[in-house]
Amino acid sequence: MSKWYKEWFQNQAYLDVYSHRNDDDAGRLLDTILKNIELPPNALVLDAACGAGRHAVLLTRRGFDVIGFDLSMPLLKIANENRLKLGLEIQYINSDMREVLFKDKFGLILNVFTSFGYFDSDEENFQFIKNSYSFLLPGGYFVFDFFNSDYITANLVENSEKETNGIKIFEKRKIEKGRIIKEIQLVKDGKVSNFTESVRLFNKEKIIPQFENAGYKIEKVFGDYNGNDFNRQKSERLIIISRK
Repeated sequence: MSKWYKEWFQNQAYLDVYSHRNDDDAGRLLDTILKNIELPPNALVLDAACGAGRHAVLLTRRGFDVIGFDLSMPLLKIANENRLKLGLEIQYINSDMREVLFKDKFGLILNVFTSFGYFDSDEENFQFIKNSYSFLLPGGYFVFDFFNSDYITANLVENSEKETNGIKIFEKRKIEKGRIIKEIQLVKDGKVSNFTESVRLFNKEKIIPQFENAGYKIEKVFGDYNGNDFNRQKSERLIIISRK
C-alpha cells in the first residue's frame, strides 16, 4: 500500500478539508480528559502525531509542559509559527510514531483525532502504544481517540461535498479489506488535486487488548468528546483513558 499519509499530510489542503475540526472540538475533548484523570500542574504531556498543534496549544495554555511530534514537516512548521505568534513554549519534533522514543517521562500521552491505523500491519499500527509504556511515569495516562469502526461501518456516507476557503471538496468513501478508504478531490481555480486516506477499521475489542498487553489498565471508555458513555451502535468516537 502506498504511503498516502506522507503525501496528504504534507499538503496545506489537509487543513482545509478538516477545518470543521476546530478548537471547540479540541477543548471539549481536553475538558473530558482532564475531568477524568489526576494530572498535577506543570505535568509533562506528549501530543503524539500533533499535526498543526491544536491540542498542544490548549494544553500549554492550561499550564502543562508540552512536547509534540509529527511526521509532517509542513504541519510542524504551521505549529511552530502559531506557537511563536502566541508566545508559547512548546517543543515540536519531526518523527515517525513507529520509531519515536523518549528519555523524558510523561504524565500524559495523547494520541487523538484518529492519528492511528494508517500502516499496513497490526505490528506497525500498535508499535507506538507498545513503546509508549517505557516513557510514561508510573501512574501516568495514555489517552486514545479514534473513530468507532462499528458506527462508521453501519453509517458510511459514501459521497459528500463542501466548499471552504474557495476550495470545492469532493469525498468518496468505501470499505475494503478491513480499511475505510476515502478518495478526496479538491478543485480550486479550475485546478484539480486528488488525495487518498486509508485507515484500518480496528474496533474496541481489537484495540483494548493491545493496551492491556502493553501493560496498561483501562480506566474509562467514552463515545464522544462530551464524555458520554461508549455505545457500539450510537457512538461516533472511541475514547480510551488508560493508565500505567
